[in-house]
Amino acid sequence: MLSIIMNEARSFIRNGSNLFFTIFFPCACVFFLGTFLESVESSDKAVGELKLAYCADGGEAYAAAALEGYISSLEDEGVLTAEKLSADEISGFDTEVYSAAVELDGWDILIHGGRDKIKNRTVKAVFDSYNWNAAAYVSVAMENPGALADIRMTAGGEGGSLVLHKDLGTNRSMMDYYAVTMTVMILFMGSCIGGAGVYESEHANATIIRLDASPVSRAAVFFGKIIGSMPMVLVQILSVMLASTLLFGAHYCSGFSGNLLLAAMFISASLAALSLGVFLNLLFPHIPTGFVIMPALWLAMFFSGTFAMDIHVPGLTEYLPMYVIQRAAFDLTVFGKTQRAFRVIAVSLAVFAAVLVMGRIKAGAGRKKS
Repeated sequence: MLSIIMNEARSFIRNGSNLFFTIFFPCACVFFLGTFLESVESSDKAVGELKLAYCADGGEAYAAAALEGYISSLEDEGVLTAEKLSADEISGFDTEVYSAAVELDGWDILIHGGRDKIKNRTVKAVFDSYNWNAAAYVSVAMENPGALADIRMTAGGEGGSLVLHKDLGTNRSMMDYYAVTMTVMILFMGSCIGGAGVYESEHANATIIRLDASPVSRAAVFFGKIIGSMPMVLVQILSVMLASTLLFGAHYCSGFSGNLLLAAMFISASLAALSLGVFLNLLFPHIPTGFVIMPALWLAMFFSGTFAMDIHVPGLTEYLPMYVIQRAAFDLTVFGKTQRAFRVIAVSLAVFAAVLVMGRIKAGAGRKKS
């Protein structure tokens, strides 16, 4: 099995297209998307008057207080006017009266757009800014609720914002957004597509006959294919993260432990995608599996906001694995919240283990070599 592992590793290094699509391409995407979209994420026409409907009834106490304080400060600054609605009213808010609606769900802010796309983008930008800073209020409130009065005074008195800037390590930018999403892109495109071609290449080069004639069992071949492709997983994830940080100035987490957990989440998810690709190619060795699943992956990434952060289809986007991983990554990089990251790691390892078992059963169903 060792020879199979080494052969897979050498094949990856020798293949120029593999190196291009797993290292250069995603790094280039981070740079071009980050720099280009940084300059176009602003409206080219007047926004006009903003009237916001909001509801904090479904939120945690600290989050509700922070949101209401933030909206109050926006009203004081003349950015918008706002009216508080009940949970029943917010779901069917009048788009003739309100530009958009904001609803608090636990710690998360749900934005319901109105009829004007420019106003929708403006409201989203305003609350994206809020999200970057909300963790500061939450951390202070949970550790020392008595400090909230000091926050009010520091932020400008009773009418000031309840949210203070906290040193989260950086000012977030489009470069930071696409550093995360392009890592997720290569996680699926590199690992899943790469894994989906390991048996296909054996058949195309007519080496599958020699492999079948070897004294190695088909189950061992299956495991060898996966293990031999693992260096690709490490190279593609770490190269994108390092290039984004060192060459383009992107930011992930502010501390080493956070970045270590983020890398572990990406690598575990990549292992799950890799094993799934290899398993699919084991099931359908004569079909170009990678090219078959590639359109599905691109569509899933598109609707997950991987290429454009404004894309979100309710009832679909939140269930896509790319979106789930991206959301966990942003929770970790922006707010330092680890729950979703650990959940992704646990699910990814469970999927990886399940695919190994299924692959062992499928491979073992064929002829074994003694």
